[in-house]
Amino acid sequence: MKTNHITRLFLLFPVLLVACQEVAVNKYEDDPSLYFYRGTLDNRGNGQFDSLAYSFYLEESSRLRDTLWIEVRLSGSPASIARNAPVAQILTGNDDAVAGTHYIALDDPEVKSLVALPSNAVKVKLPIILLRDPSLKSTERRLLLEISTNEHFSVGIREQSRFLVRFSDLAVQPANWTAAWQSVFGAWGAVKMRFIIDRVGFSEFDNTTMLSDMKDYLKTKAKQKLAEYEAANGYLYEDDGSTRVRF
Repeated sequence: MKTNHITRLFLLFPVLLVACQEVAVNKYEDDPSLYFYRGTLDNRGNGQFDSLAYSFYLEESSRLRDTLWIEVRLSGSPASIARNAPVAQILTGNDDAVAGTHYIALDDPEVKSLVALPSNAVKVKLPIILLRDPSLKSTERRLLLEISTNEHFSVGIREQSRFLVRFSDLAVQPANWTAAWQSVFGAWGAVKMRFIIDRVGFSEFDNTTMLSDMKDYLKTKAKQKLAEYEAANGYLYEDDGSTRVRF
């Protein structure tokens, strides 16, 4: 009799293990959460990490807004319905972006329907619409986003629950200017770069594979556009009023 009891216990033990595993798996699948993706997104190594920086200065002066796309991913199982993503700004007291002035709020009717995980999806890119407010010419603004919880999602990966967007309209010398562009446009200057973007129509300063023929074309075009400008307006100077813009 004792042997039979022991045998039954051993037979029951694997069943208990399987039952525990099924409960654990079901709990995971029924407890979905979101997190900001970190890693490479294409074969060039471009990716998304815990923050990004943007400057309107690299866009034409006529561009008054721009959209950044931040990828959010699902931990858990996809659903047959679209689910609102609980993403909102966190105020830090340090040059916080102001909704309606520096960016479009995520609960604004323009974007609210896009701040969601589509049905049967495991990832989505959320639109962050930045506005070119005049204050950005003197101050960098910070938009700290946080994923929280709602009726669809629970707490996720805490280390990947926040994402910082820094943006301005400040002139910043491209890191590769000396190596890639000084031979084309000469010494860097904020007014010169603004002229190149608006008048020459070029802003791809991070392009490191451009052919020499194209660079020669840009150099010639820059000189031509500057000559046209000077013929109508006189010499063009940097903000110090004494450094003349030359190509």
